[in-house]
Amino acid sequence: MDTLTLMSVHEVLRHGGLRPAGRALGRPAASMAAALARMEAALATALVQKAGTRLSLTLEARRLAPDIALAAGIGRALAELAAVEGPGPAGFSVSLLTLSRFAEVARSGSIRRAARGVEIGQPQLSRQISGLERSMNRPLLERSPDGISLTPAGQQVLALAETLEEVWKRLTKSATEQFRRTLATCHLGSVIPLGHESNTAKSLATLSARWLEERPNTPLFISATTADELMRGLQGGAYDAALLDTEAIPEAFERRVISRSRLALVGPKALIAASGGNIARLAMTRPIAVPSLKSGLRQKTATLLAERLSDAERAAIRLVEVDSLPIIISLVIEHGFIAVLPEASFLTMAAPLGSIALDPRYDLALSLVWPPTTTATRQAARILALLPTGG
Repeated sequence: MDTLTLMSVHEVLRHGGLRPAGRALGRPAASMAAALARMEAALATALVQKAGTRLSLTLEARRLAPDIALAAGIGRALAELAAVEGPGPAGFSVSLLTLSRFAEVARSGSIRRAARGVEIGQPQLSRQISGLERSMNRPLLERSPDGISLTPAGQQVLALAETLEEVWKRLTKSATEQFRRTLATCHLGSVIPLGHESNTAKSLATLSARWLEERPNTPLFISATTADELMRGLQGGAYDAALLDTEAIPEAFERRVISRSRLALVGPKALIAASGGNIARLAMTRPIAVPSLKSGLRQKTATLLAERLSDAERAAIRLVEVDSLPIIISLVIEHGFIAVLPEASFLTMAAPLGSIALDPRYDLALSLVWPPTTTATRQAARILALLPTGG
């Protein structure tokens, strides 16, 4: 990291754009973009996001902005001390590593002792200090056989370097903690629970509570999405493991069944009562609300319809794809739809619903799935040890 990058990033955050920031420093927009990328990489966080033609600050950037402004101000003070002319000292840049090593030399009183302290050769450190003095356009040290002492300019540079060192430690402390937290975090994906009474919701709640108690220093991040997104996330490494209710799991993945849910065909109470349990007639005469294509519930619904209807009859049924239990229930109660749902998702509802229980062979299995990597296998073992099983 260097002082010009700090000044460039501060201008980008202040102006909300690469071009105006570049004009403020007299640098091309491409150089400002490169500086922003270096800073985001060093801090391990995004600082801006596109908002139309402007760049808006992320929440993390707003939190870090005061320290970034302070660091940029120190960079400007060093440029002024080096007598760099112009409103934007774009021709001046000193690496933070060099400033830190200069501060070590000043505190040690000897280049030799400082070299041992930072574990580099004395000639290399001497060249770095000489290069800093050339950048500052003045001597910073007075050298003698007894060691070194600071010139007045050296004392000013030391004060700025030590302040910048503390500011940079604060900025990168967040990045280091975030990096460690990311490495330690267990990322678990899950199908979208169909209500708080569902096996999926109960399993995730129990897991979260037990995980916090057993592993308080290892964060657990749970993300609920569609089966398609979960499979892509497992393949791409976004998830260590995922809870899936589909039977279509690639052979390359490991899996363990966690629970099974009884399913039922649900419809308006009066409609179900008048049907005499004739599922085929209901499917032919009423629209059906179904979840997304690759979900386990959709596959069970498709199996049920395939067994009860001919190809021509299945071609004539009316389907609406919905991945939200409240919407499905509203479609059933208010619009006369039918749907296949886990019994646990609706039995406790105070709603005029009727249901036809399905044979146990239609039970919906919830499985923990993970890729056969060392990290994923270790996280899966931790999850399995805390997940409730059965039911």
